[in-house]
Amino acid sequence: MEATWPPALAEHLERLQTRVGLEFPPELLTWWTLMDGFDDHGAGNRSVELIPKGYLPLSVARAEEEYARQSQYPDPGCCTPEGTHRKQAGADGFPYCTAVLPIGRAIDGGLLCVDLRQGERHGVVMEWYASEGIYDSDWASVTEILDEIAERLDSEQ
Repeated sequence: MEATWPPALAEHLERLQTRVGLEFPPELLTWWTLMDGFDDHGAGNRSVELIPKGYLPLSVARAEEEYARQSQYPDPGCCTPEGTHRKQAGADGFPYCTAVLPIGRAIDGGLLCVDLRQGERHGVVMEWYASEGIYDSDWASVTEILDEIAERLDSEQ
């Protein structure tokens, strides 16, 4: 039996984008309109490693939960009280930048995030850990992640 995952509901995407208040990369919106990720609260999903390095793609609802939890601890060197950012997209930060949006979660608590700050690297994929903050990942964009998944799935057939 082939597994299928429903798309994210348009109203959930709109609510998240309104909450974050920044432009999402088109490829992220496309991904979520095709497949809403996993509710990683369930232990059964741990056997699925769709994204390399042990990340599971988050559903829009789970992305919103993680964003709400982490954005309580903004990076004082980047995030201003007015909601602007001193650092450009792709810059490291600690403890968390409110302009990065979680899109995946690792079993060890790490997050895979899209950087929504302004700059040439808008849309770059970053990793976040509570002990390290936000830093560069192996992927320049959501498209690179999706391409890597597709290549791996093609080679397994």
